[in-house]
Amino acid sequence: MKGYKHNTNRKPPGPLPLFPGPYPGESFYSVLCRYHVRSGNVNDWHTSNQLFGYNSSLTSTLLTPFHLEMVKHWLSPSSGINSEKMLRSNTAFNLYAITSISRELERIRDVIDGRKATASFPRWMHPRIIHPSGYLRFCPECAAAQRKLYGEPYWQVLPQIEEVEYCPRHKVRIRDSHIQLESIGFHYHPASSVLTEGYPGTVGKNRCQRWEPLYKKEKPFFIKLAENIDWLLQNGEPYAGYERLCRVYNRLSGKDVYHGWFEIRKQRLWEAFSGISRSDQLYSYLEYKNPRQVGGTSLYLYSVRVCSHVMIMTTLFGDPKTFYEH
Repeated sequence: MKGYKHNTNRKPPGPLPLFPGPYPGESFYSVLCRYHVRSGNVNDWHTSNQLFGYNSSLTSTLLTPFHLEMVKHWLSPSSGINSEKMLRSNTAFNLYAITSISRELERIRDVIDGRKATASFPRWMHPRIIHPSGYLRFCPECAAAQRKLYGEPYWQVLPQIEEVEYCPRHKVRIRDSHIQLESIGFHYHPASSVLTEGYPGTVGKNRCQRWEPLYKKEKPFFIKLAENIDWLLQNGEPYAGYERLCRVYNRLSGKDVYHGWFEIRKQRLWEAFSGISRSDQLYSYLEYKNPRQVGGTSLYLYSVRVCSHVMIMTTLFGDPKTFYEH
C-alpha cells in the first residue's frame, strides 16, 4: 500500500477545551467545522495549524478516519470521546470495511490507535464511497430537526455517500448545498452558516441527469437502499472484510471452495432486478456504476463499488443482515 505523504514530523497539539462532542451520525469534517466556529480563529489556516500542527487538507475527513488519531491529543479520556467511537459513529468506516482486505483494515486501525504514522493511510477510501454530485449534501428535514434539538444543523455522514438519494428517515430527496467538495480541502464550511432556516438547496442539478427519472420511478427501492447503507454505517462492524463478503457470494453460487477473486453471473442479477422492477433500468444502473465490468457474463466482485454491493444485497435479500446470514 503506497503511503500518503504529509508532515508526519509535526508537533502534536495540546488539549483543546473548546473541542465539541460529535452529534449522532455527524461527519468528522463537520465536527472540525464546529470547532473552527467555537475557537473564534480569524482564518482557516490558524484552525488547521492548531488542530494538526500544519495546514492539512480536510477533504478526506468528510467520510474517512484521516486525522482521527489526533483526537487523543485534543481531548482527555474523561471526556468519553475517543478515536474508536468516532471511527464507528462519525466516519463511513463500517460501510467501507465490508469490501476491505484484512491488511487494509489493520493499517487503518494501526493509524488511529497511534501504532503507525498516518503515512500509511489509504488514499482511495474517499473516492470509492463519495457521492458523485461534487457538493456537500443534506436532508432538509434532518437539518430542521437538528436546529430544533441542538440549536444548529450539522453535516451528516449518510447524505455524502454514493447511492443515498433519499433520506431513509423522512423519505425526502437529499439535496445538494452550494458548497463544492473541492472547496473544503483547506476551508471550514460549518453547516450552521450554510443550512440556515429555509435554505432550499438543489435536487439533481449538480449531477448526471440521466438517472433522475429512475430515482423518482423507483423511489421505494432507493429509500430501502439508503436504509440499508445507513444500517451498515451503524451496524457493519461484524461484517467487515472482503473475505467474509466473498464467502457469502460463494454460498449463493453453491461453491464449497473459497475464491478471493469471485464472480457472480450477470444473468442471475438481471433476473433478480427484473423481479423487483418492471424494467431493466435498475440493472442497467448497476452496470453504469461499475464501468470496469465491461463485457463478459459475470461481475467480478473485487472491482464492484462498495454501495453497488449493498444494492445487490438489497435486491437479492432485502437487507444486508439477511444477506450475510444466508
